[in-house]
Amino acid sequence: MKYHASFDGAEREFEFDRTAAGLVARSGDQAFQLDLSLVGDGSTFSLLVDGKSYDVVAAVDGGKVTLQLLGERFVVEVEDERERAAHAVAGNKAGGKRELKASMPGIVVDIKVAAGDQVVEGQPLVVLEAMKMQNPLCAESDGKVVRVACEQGAAVTAGTLLVELE
Repeated sequence: MKYHASFDGAEREFEFDRTAAGLVARSGDQAFQLDLSLVGDGSTFSLLVDGKSYDVVAAVDGGKVTLQLLGERFVVEVEDERERAAHAVAGNKAGGKRELKASMPGIVVDIKVAAGDQVVEGQPLVVLEAMKMQNPLCAESDGKVVRVACEQGAAVTAGTLLVELE
C-alpha cells in the first residue's frame, strides 16, 4: 500500500513491502531496508534503517504522527491511498451554477433566502411540505443565491426548480 507523508511543506510518497529480508520502504528511486521493534510502553521504537540504529518516540493523533528522533521533534501528516482518495472525493463540491430542485411533489411552506444572499453549506434554503412532513432543503455548498424560482404556498412537482445558486 502507498502512503503519503507531508512534513514541513514537502510531500513524499512511500510504499512498503515485506520481503524475505524484512521490510523495505521505497520513495521515488530510493529504497531503505527497515527493521522496527517496539521498546517499553508502546510509544518507543528501535528503528534500523539500512543497518543504522535510531531510537524513536511516536505519538499518533488521527493522521498526524509526532516523532522524536535524534533530539528533535517532527510532526508528519500521513494518509494511505484509500484515505487520500476518500478525501479527494469529499473535497469535490459542485462549483459554478447550481440548482436546488424539489425532490418530491409538495407545497413550499417557507423560503429562507432571497436573491443576493450568501449561503453556507448545510444552510436551509426552502422548506417543502410533503405527505404532512416539513422537509428543509439545504445548500450543498457555500455560494450566493442568484434567483428564488418559487413562491411560498406554491404546489410543486418533483424536479421543479426552487433556487439557483452560484
